[in-house]
Amino acid sequence: MTRLHLTRPLDRAARALRLGATVLASAGFVVVVLAFAWTIFSRYVLGTASDGAEEIATAAYLWVVMLGAALAVRQSEHVAFDLLVSVLPPRAGRWLAAAGGLAAGLALLAALPVTVDYIAFLWREKTPALRIPLDRLYFCFPVFQGVTGLALTVNALRGALGREDGA
Repeated sequence: MTRLHLTRPLDRAARALRLGATVLASAGFVVVVLAFAWTIFSRYVLGTASDGAEEIATAAYLWVVMLGAALAVRQSEHVAFDLLVSVLPPRAGRWLAAAGGLAAGLALLAALPVTVDYIAFLWREKTPALRIPLDRLYFCFPVFQGVTGLALTVNALRGALGREDGA
């Protein structure tokens, strides 16, 4: 079996995951806009402050940004500082970029257990209006950290081997 044959199902799964994350992120932004619109409507038209709309908007925004950054946006489309990489010969630049991506990915993955532990500790706390447990609200952070760490590590290895950005 060739490399192409082995990675084709993984590439299809990554595309499907990215499409699903894009759809969820888009729906999340609709929720953010509707929650803000309700906040404005209730405050200025109804004359009362909405208790939970701001929390809904904040929670939806957190999840949209974290999931969108981790899953919906390809690693090659993120902001990158490549001043040194761009002035090096292509092979050396590729290795430097791979080393930086590998270091960042491994750092995120190494810190993941501490992040999960801290988020799990937040089960006691709840949001003021809707009483959403903070561990559920902030679970998007370890998801982002794990997926991004894994993607950086895989892309660093692919980059070192001279293959395209796959995540």
